[in-house]
Amino acid sequence: MSVHLDYDEPVLGYHRTVASLAADRAGPGGSVADFGCGPGQILGQLAALRADLRLVGVDGDDECLRRAAQRCQAADLVLADLEAPDGAMLGGPFDVIVSSHALEHLADPVAALASWAKLLAPGGCLVIAVPNSLQPIMLARALVGRPKANEGHYYIWDRATFDNFCRLAGFSIVDRALDYVPLVPVRVRRRLPGLAGVERALLRPLPQFANSHIVVLEPAARHAALN
Repeated sequence: MSVHLDYDEPVLGYHRTVASLAADRAGPGGSVADFGCGPGQILGQLAALRADLRLVGVDGDDECLRRAAQRCQAADLVLADLEAPDGAMLGGPFDVIVSSHALEHLADPVAALASWAKLLAPGGCLVIAVPNSLQPIMLARALVGRPKANEGHYYIWDRATFDNFCRLAGFSIVDRALDYVPLVPVRVRRRLPGLAGVERALLRPLPQFANSHIVVLEPAARHAALN
C-alpha cells in the first residue's frame, strides 16, 4: 500500500466527497469504518462533520496509522489485513464502510468487498472511491507514448467497467458523486491553489474525466428486495 503513498498528502476532493456521503448515511450515534484509511484524511473530515459518530480506521501500514492518530484523535485505529479483516477485532457492525483509493491496491478486490459487506449493520452501505483510468494526466501520457500506471495498483477502471465490476461483485450502485478533473499532479497543485476551482468547474462539461469513481453500494439482494 505504501509503494507510492504520500504520507503528507493534503485533504483532496475525493476525501471530502467520501466523508460527506458517509456522514449523510450514518444514523445518529452511528459507526463508520474506513478501510485503507491512510494518514486519516477522511477520518478527520468525518470527525468534523459528525462528532457523534464512532470512527474506526483500518490500514496495513503502521506509519499511516500513526499519522491518522495525529489527524483524528477521535478514531480507533487498527492494523489489519484489508482483504480479510477480523470483524470482532474492529468492533462492528458498521452503518457505513468507506474505502477511498485503496481497492485498486488489493489483489482480490471482489473478496475484499464481500468481507467488508459482512461487517455492515442492517441497512448499512459502502462508500467506495477508486481512480478513474480516463484522468487527463493518464490520457496525456498515453498520447505521447509514455503510459504509466501507478506502481502498486493491480487495477484501474473507467466508469462502465467499474459499474460492471460492482454489479458482478454482487452490489447495486444507489448513488454516485464526482470529485474534480485533475489537470496536474498533486505535488504541482499544491503550488497552484487557484487551480482547484478550475478543476472542479470542469466536472460539469467533462464528468467522464473525473479523478475518481465515487459510489454508494448496497448488497444487490437487499436492493432488489426494497425495489
